[in-house]
Amino acid sequence: MNPSVPSALLVSVLLVLAPRAEEGVFQANGVELHYVTAGSGEPLVLLHGWMADTTMWGRDAAGNTKLDTEGAQGFQLIALDCRGHGKSAAPREPEKYGVELAEDVVRLLDHLGLARAHLLGYSSGAFIAGKVAAAHPERVLSVIFAGQAPLVAGAPSSFSEVELFARLIAEGGDLAEYVLAVTPADYPRPTLEQAQAYADFLFAGKDVEGIALAGQSFPALQVTREELLRCPAPLLFLHGGKESAHVKSRVASVRTLLGRGELAVLADGDHMTTLLQPEFTPTVLGFFRAAGKRAGSDSTTPDGPEDKAPKAPAEREAE
Repeated sequence: MNPSVPSALLVSVLLVLAPRAEEGVFQANGVELHYVTAGSGEPLVLLHGWMADTTMWGRDAAGNTKLDTEGAQGFQLIALDCRGHGKSAAPREPEKYGVELAEDVVRLLDHLGLARAHLLGYSSGAFIAGKVAAAHPERVLSVIFAGQAPLVAGAPSSFSEVELFARLIAEGGDLAEYVLAVTPADYPRPTLEQAQAYADFLFAGKDVEGIALAGQSFPALQVTREELLRCPAPLLFLHGGKESAHVKSRVASVRTLLGRGELAVLADGDHMTTLLQPEFTPTVLGFFRAAGKRAGSDSTTPDGPEDKAPKAPAEREAE
């Protein structure tokens, strides 16, 4: 599934020596959540992957989240630490994850006084974005599913990495085993000592129990084709040309099921490096700008496509 994006590889994406983002907290059904904002304009909510946090969108030398607004004029960037991650609380009750991960996005919009927003979900953030779009289509301007696809009934899915991680946490096992298990086949295989050192670095200071609970709750974010098609907002699926076969298959399957959604492929990116590709930011912002103009010029609600036969979705390769 590749739901995680190791923080060691998550360097500046929307960041080029920008001022530190403004931080805030809010109460989400009794759970305190942390977020950062920068810029002004159309709201753009950034949803990180499993095991990551807001710093995946950019950080300074001290490790603080930084969001770059240069080149992103006209957008209010909003990055959320999903519950169980980053500076947000990590409740120990399993029922406080799952659907709550998606509802937190709507609660954040309410907290900020925002009616609608663009959504960018990377890796498992795409699961959350998909659930928000299906459950609250009126709050969504457009969606980019990056490095993954939403969980749609009828499309393949696998949570074996989550299950392994959760088992190791429950048993007090060595997380080097997890690192070895999830290392992509086309990456150099680390030694046990290297895997242990990387695990120590990757999970230092993180609430691994909260991360495990969040991951175990992902199946609750599944939606039906009909539910997601009730959201008329423009959709873009984006992944690297070197992404895993599993993710490529999931994206293709979901696009076929929906019969809609553009596809952008960043030729040289894989799951860890797609965000670092020079085409990533212009592709993302170009899509959101076009979607914003469309929403601004047409305030009526488009006819829902759920009763229409699926059409071949548009496909392009990012240049």
